[in-house]
Amino acid sequence: MADSSVMTAPHPTNTIGDHPVGAHRLHQPRRAVLAVGEVILAVGLVVLAVWLWRTGVLRDELPTGEGESRVLLRYVGDRLALSVGAGCLAGVLLLDSIRQFTLAIRTRPRPEPLFGPVPPPS
Repeated sequence: MADSSVMTAPHPTNTIGDHPVGAHRLHQPRRAVLAVGEVILAVGLVVLAVWLWRTGVLRDELPTGEGESRVLLRYVGDRLALSVGAGCLAGVLLLDSIRQFTLAIRTRPRPEPLFGPVPPPS
């Protein structure tokens, strides 16, 4: 049999003008430090991706019988895959740093309307 105390517990009332209890927990200035750290990490991942891509394409020159040389390109798949993965992770980190920086900027609550709270549309 289910415990009925969970269903009969009183719920706090919320009027239109009240802010929810944890409404401003997301907006913290220390998130800007995290955003800067993510940007630095993303730049490092882009540098790593470029280095992996350049070392993933190998160039070989083979001499032919006429005194010319033929250029062959070999692709190292694991390095190219790691390069693409590092680039994608850098992009995700940049998007998250934009979100963190936006949350760090908006630390003040919005002012109440001049004529009191606006009722929700019915």
